[in-house]
Amino acid sequence: MRLVFGICFIMLIGLGTVKAEALIPMIDFEDAPVINVVQALAKSAGLDLVLSGDQAQGQARKATIHLKDVTADEAIDFILRTNGFNYERKGKVLLVSSLPQDLAQTAYKTEAQVTRLKYLSAGKASELLGKIFPAAVFQAGGNSNTLIIRGREMEIKDAKELLLAIDKRAPQILIESRVVELSQSDSVKLGISYGNGAYKFITNKTTRKTAPAEDLTSTLNALVTDGRANIIASPRIATLDNQEALINIGSRIPYAVPVSSGSSTTQWTVDYIDAGVKLKITPQLGQDGDITTFIQPEVSSVSEWRTTSAGDFPVISTRNASATVRVKDGETIVIGGLLSETERENISKVPIVGQIPVLGLLFQNRTIEKGKTEIVFLITPHVI
Repeated sequence: MRLVFGICFIMLIGLGTVKAEALIPMIDFEDAPVINVVQALAKSAGLDLVLSGDQAQGQARKATIHLKDVTADEAIDFILRTNGFNYERKGKVLLVSSLPQDLAQTAYKTEAQVTRLKYLSAGKASELLGKIFPAAVFQAGGNSNTLIIRGREMEIKDAKELLLAIDKRAPQILIESRVVELSQSDSVKLGISYGNGAYKFITNKTTRKTAPAEDLTSTLNALVTDGRANIIASPRIATLDNQEALINIGSRIPYAVPVSSGSSTTQWTVDYIDAGVKLKITPQLGQDGDITTFIQPEVSSVSEWRTTSAGDFPVISTRNASATVRVKDGETIVIGGLLSETERENISKVPIVGQIPVLGLLFQNRTIEKGKTEIVFLITPHVI
């Protein structure tokens, strides 16, 4: 049985003292106590070493290391971090502790620094850095969007370098949208190709050729001019990259709700329910300029009022959809298929005699007209 114990040096023996930033061709330790490894590396780099904590625990931790072309500083950092040691370098002095990596327990001196953020919110930065650097403390500094960092010098330095990389201006995206209501027959005449319900292409009904929906806007404008389509809303809103934008156009419908009470008189309170056009959209800008959009359109209206023993309550008819679409800057996304069926009674009467009760029914003509309408959302994102 081969017993491997102690420290085996390859290319370290005979090196003597080298600069901490000089490359060491090879470092090879087999099943060696971590503290002994660090002592050898510190000595070769001309560093003084101060150890604290449970020495027996430090000696008990062993590691096998095979490194090539690294500096003594890099090797020490790799070895101590991967083996759970807390350490700090002050000039030529290396402080190593086996205490837990916790500011409340470490013997190392901590400091606090304030850094001002340009674009990233202090609250979000504090949450993000707290997960990456659990040994440090991050706190939003108030209305000036500053971040207070408390920790060791090395942790503060690393946190600031990371902040410099992520505190960038987020691009803004303008969302142009139109909500159009048209009859189902006119929708078919448009030759719209549905696919999975969300589309950005239009199919010519005669030639059956599919092309980008560049002429869709002019076609819908013609339908609006002819009175065969109705523009319900045409909102525009800007939002930051990867931030949800909400468009809500409609009414808040009030209705009375009974409130229980100990007295014989029933008390009422007023509650509200939203009805109208609602559009939730979250744009995400890709590196190649594509915009991935997460879209949730909804159209709702009061279809009837239902009378119950507790009072009259509105019945909301809702049409909604959900889609994820990737488009180029300026391309139009079309979401259709939000159908609604209506039923209308038309009554024509003979003048005068048609108004006579009971007898007038003989001089009336009643017809039931049924129709289907479709709500179409046209959404065009632009990078601004």
